[in-house]
Order: sequence, then C-alpha cells, then structure tokens
Amino acid sequence: MAQMTKSALAQSLKQLMADKTLDKITVKEIVARCGVNRQTFYYHFRDIYDLLDWMFINEGNEFSRAYPNAMVSDDGQTAVQNLCFYLLENREMIVNIYHSLGRELLDRYLCREISKLLYATLEKRAKDFGATSDDLDFLIGFYKHAFVGHMLDWVQDGLPGSCNEIVLKFSPLLKGTFDSALKRMALSH
Repeated sequence: MAQMTKSALAQSLKQLMADKTLDKITVKEIVARCGVNRQTFYYHFRDIYDLLDWMFINEGNEFSRAYPNAMVSDDGQTAVQNLCFYLLENREMIVNIYHSLGRELLDRYLCREISKLLYATLEKRAKDFGATSDDLDFLIGFYKHAFVGHMLDWVQDGLPGSCNEIVLKFSPLLKGTFDSALKRMALSH
C-alpha cells in the first residue's frame, strides 16, 4: 500500500512538472491530484525534493528496464543514445526540473544511470585489458560527467535536434577512446 501511495504521489508530481517548474509546485497540488491528504504526503516524504529524489530512484529502475543493454563493443554511443531517448521522452518534465531547484537531483540521477550503462559497456573490456576496478571506476566517473554535462547543456538549450544527431557528434570523440584509455591504465601498473 505504501509503495502504491508513493507511486501515486510521484506520478502526480511528474504530471505537474510537465506544466511548471518544481519551485512553483505545492504539496497541496500534488495531494489534490492523486486524492490523498497532506498528512499522507508528509508520512512518506519530508518535502517535494524528497519525493523527487524517490521518484528518480524509481525512474532509474524503469530506465534500466527500458534500456537494458548497452552494447559492449561500442564506444559509448548506446549509452548516449539511451540517455537522449529518455530526455526526449520526458522533455517537459526534464526542462522544468532543470530550470528549478531540483537540478542537482536531476544531475545525480543522470550520472547514476549513465554510470550503469557505461559499466555494462566497459566492465568486460577493462578485465580483458587488465585494468583494475579502480581504473574502471575512474574512467566511468570521468565520462559520466562529460556525457551528463553535455546532455544538461542540451537540456538548457531546449533539446534541439535528434538523438541521432547527438550520437553522431559524440562518435568521433569516442572512437577507440575507451579501449585506448583502458590499455594505458593497465600498463601504468
């Protein structure tokens, strides 16, 4: 029952964020939309940002189900493409979160999800090249911030263009980069 209530509150918040920024949304609006009272909201969440954080964790599970496979042989294009698809599918909500105080939570969420995709892409390759798990974590940390930083710039610009255009821009930058970095990291030990 608690999970259903949390999900209903998150869905209500998501619907409201399609129309306005997070800082313009009230708890009263959220509870009215899903038919519960304020006391129920505060039983589950400290505030709207706590709900947003919970929503992103839940969205992460949905993201993983929607985009289960990053291609092990590519150079991050699948990860970038999956992130682009998610941002475009949730355009209004993402833009409104970006332009509100929830931006830090959005950044954390996107970093967490891109890290999972990169890990799926690079884990086997790191082992094959003899790179350590610390090397892999460092490489993923570097690229997650590069990808997410660029994607947030894209959000700030209103998400112009298509996912394919974004992936094509990344491709020359990424071609062979992961393998090359993993080889150099393995040789540095």
